[in-house]
Amino acid sequence: MKIYNFLNFLKMEVKKQENTLNLIASENYSSINSIIYASSSFINKYTEGYPKNRYYSGCKFFDLIENKSIIESQNLFNVNFSNVQPHSGSQANYSALQSLININDKILSLDLKSGGHLTHGFFKNFSGSYFTIINYFLNKNNLIDNNIINLIIKKEKPKLLILGYSSYHGDLDWNYLRKISKKNNCYILSDISHISGFVSSGIYKNPIEFSDIVTSTTHKTLRGIKGGIILSNNYRYYKKINSLVFPGQQGGCISNFIAGKFFSFKESNNFNFINYTKQIILNSKIMLKTFINRGYNAIINNTNNHMFLISLNKINLNSLFVEKYLEKYGIMLNKNFLPKDNKNSINPSGIRIGLSCLTTRKMKNLEIELIGNYICDIIEKKKNNLFINIRILCKKFPIYK
Repeated sequence: MKIYNFLNFLKMEVKKQENTLNLIASENYSSINSIIYASSSFINKYTEGYPKNRYYSGCKFFDLIENKSIIESQNLFNVNFSNVQPHSGSQANYSALQSLININDKILSLDLKSGGHLTHGFFKNFSGSYFTIINYFLNKNNLIDNNIINLIIKKEKPKLLILGYSSYHGDLDWNYLRKISKKNNCYILSDISHISGFVSSGIYKNPIEFSDIVTSTTHKTLRGIKGGIILSNNYRYYKKINSLVFPGQQGGCISNFIAGKFFSFKESNNFNFINYTKQIILNSKIMLKTFINRGYNAIINNTNNHMFLISLNKINLNSLFVEKYLEKYGIMLNKNFLPKDNKNSINPSGIRIGLSCLTTRKMKNLEIELIGNYICDIIEKKKNNLFINIRILCKKFPIYK
């Protein structure tokens, strides 16, 4: 491939992002400074191991960067231990699981269709292959029922309870779940990949108080460079976590991304970020209300984070078609399972909507309600100048000025 063709692809991607309203809950926009740090010359350095204990020589400056990244993440989450090396949230979960339990031990986790994650026990994932998985499900109101979890823990005696989800946005009673887990000698792993921005800003309770280990990605509501982190306040796991990240399941870390993570953590530790996360939740509530007012069925009629689920069953629409059709107009969201969904992953029954990206673009109440109505109009095939209106809105609120 000729180099100028590749550069054109990069330019086209930048243009696409600027001209698109992104409502994919797993995505966000990293700051220019984070991107610059992540694109640094550290990309050339192989940094296998940990600070002052590397396999290769010449790591003294990167040791300083990794130590600073660790300290910034510890300050951000008010935690004593942090491993910033995992390439992704999935790899963070891999190391965390093996730090707490043994192969074939029982894990209790939320069913994938109810809002769990692949790494929480899906049979095709390492978690489902290496461990014995028991699922808990949502109740008739599509909420997590603490009493059901309590009964399952008493009966099945799992070694580990996984909390934290990829599409469930209801509240959790962390304290109660910690008490019943401790009473039954069950560890807690909290995967806060989707809510880490709210945790770091103090809007949510910090699960580190109630968990043996906490994992997260760094690029969703935390608004950083892509990657994973592992956190804990239990000194018994520190060495084990480190050894299971390296050499347990990866070699050298992505050195330049550790530099990017450092700056992301630093950017997230201020009052501006707290106001930003508050606005995400407000925007999410506004858009959910817009859908409900237009007659759409939400899985839960309230949200206290960045996302929510909409059912397409009653209006008899194809979620794959809706996803692709909206993309033609410049709106991106994702098709998603609903609880007890009888359809497959290619074309499930619902759509998931997240507000982090639009909030990063500084959109607020009026714009969010407008976009919610745009989505409904497009789905309902109401003819007007929506394509032009969306482009105008994108120009008014650029990602990068």
